[in-house]
Amino acid sequence: KENMFTKDPSFRIGCGRYLQSRGALKQTAEEIKRLGASPLFISGKTAWSVAGGAIVASLEEAEMPFAAEIYTGFCNIEAAEEYARAALADGRDVIVGVGGGVMMDFAKLVARAAALPLVNIPTSVATCAAYTPLSVCYTAEGRTVGTVHHLAEVACVLADTEILLNEPPRLLLAGVFDSMAKFSEIRHWYREGDASYPLGIDYAYALALRSFGELSGKTAAALAAIAKGKVSEAFEQAVFTLFAATGVISGIARGSQQTALAHKFYEITRALYPVESKPYLHGELVGIGLLLQNEYNGERERNAALLSLMRAHGMPSSPAEAGVPCDEETVSMYYETIIGNKKMKGIDGARLRDALVYLWRNKE
Repeated sequence: KENMFTKDPSFRIGCGRYLQSRGALKQTAEEIKRLGASPLFISGKTAWSVAGGAIVASLEEAEMPFAAEIYTGFCNIEAAEEYARAALADGRDVIVGVGGGVMMDFAKLVARAAALPLVNIPTSVATCAAYTPLSVCYTAEGRTVGTVHHLAEVACVLADTEILLNEPPRLLLAGVFDSMAKFSEIRHWYREGDASYPLGIDYAYALALRSFGELSGKTAAALAAIAKGKVSEAFEQAVFTLFAATGVISGIARGSQQTALAHKFYEITRALYPVESKPYLHGELVGIGLLLQNEYNGERERNAALLSLMRAHGMPSSPAEAGVPCDEETVSMYYETIIGNKKMKGIDGARLRDALVYLWRNKE
């Protein structure tokens, strides 16, 4: 059986088609027709209640047969294989994911197992999962087990900004923290003009820098658009940055030479404390890890604005607030896990220890 956790060396930079607009879901049937004629929709309950009406209207107008399943579990390989077998037995020829990051990742696993094209319809901007060709996987109980890197890109993403506007500010901010973390994780070691980096890293850095600037300047306006219930230019730009631009950064960087403490904090937390951390979004936990990354980078001053946003919107701003014990033993577990990971390039042990102590004390 293939090793699904082996990272593919190719640059999987985009998706087949990325469509973003108000009312984009009116194009659902049209986009599916480019790929097949009998889709299986896999969605969360809340996501289907939000987006299902517009989706079904498009399908009925096109007289397109379809099936829809509500999935409430984690992004789990065994469950995805069961869905894939059922889809093929039922004659389905396109998989369509509808929902947040977990559902986007799960739909990618199902499409891979069934060898069918995938359309992703995100209902949250909390992660770039709708766009990226990878799935963060878990056991049935919710413990992280690794990341599957897919050999094929997502065939189509439909981002309807009228749907996305109705999400709580917490989801937008989770996406902002997730995206900003990519810049901070590359920034630690990147030096302009150094020719020794892997191919493409300089472009990943440049785009991450641009995205960081866009989000720094427009997040407040995007939050205001949510509060007013009206799609604005700033909101459209934020959505594009969080999905498309961040997805491209991920595809170009390929995880190369990154001291990715923000995302590593997320992975360790999900692995060690799956029950305690379950209520919190991917980007919320990455946001806490971003505080760690900035401290490790020697840029503690960046954390003041992040902490202000977290606290203003009721988001966790420390490990303790995310259900992680606050004691020396726990700090040591995180330290040993990071130091012992071969993928964590060039970690300075003393600086890491100091940064972890800072994070648990949550000093500004």
